[in-house]
Amino acid sequence: METHFLSESVAGLKRQDSESFNPMPWYNPNGDCIMYQTANEAVVAERIDEFLTIYRSAIDNRPIGFELKEVMALIQSFGYDTLSVHAELQGDKLISVRALYLAAYERTQKSIKGRHAYASAPLPEPEKDIVKVPVQRAA
Repeated sequence: METHFLSESVAGLKRQDSESFNPMPWYNPNGDCIMYQTANEAVVAERIDEFLTIYRSAIDNRPIGFELKEVMALIQSFGYDTLSVHAELQGDKLISVRALYLAAYERTQKSIKGRHAYASAPLPEPEKDIVKVPVQRAA
């Protein structure tokens, strides 16, 4: 079979993308959610419950990330002291993604599908298990 004339260019771009891809969870203040993806691939989003959406690889359907919604509601329920790590920034807190993930699981209606989804999502490595979120002041 003949090779496409752009195959080298596309392969080169793929290598650059995968080399520079650094999976880190991040807090999106506009969506009040934490997003995390472990592979630089197209995803299919599967909504599990009010908090969790699993990102599955469009290539082979394996879980490669997640979106955790309602972050501020979870923090208000469990408290900054329960979910934060021992560092504090001016106007912000560093929150453990794993602790927040477990807090979301604690608040959901339990089902076999939900348990399987929460157990299968890839969590950040311990050294990447923090996100910076703003401290909300009482009005």
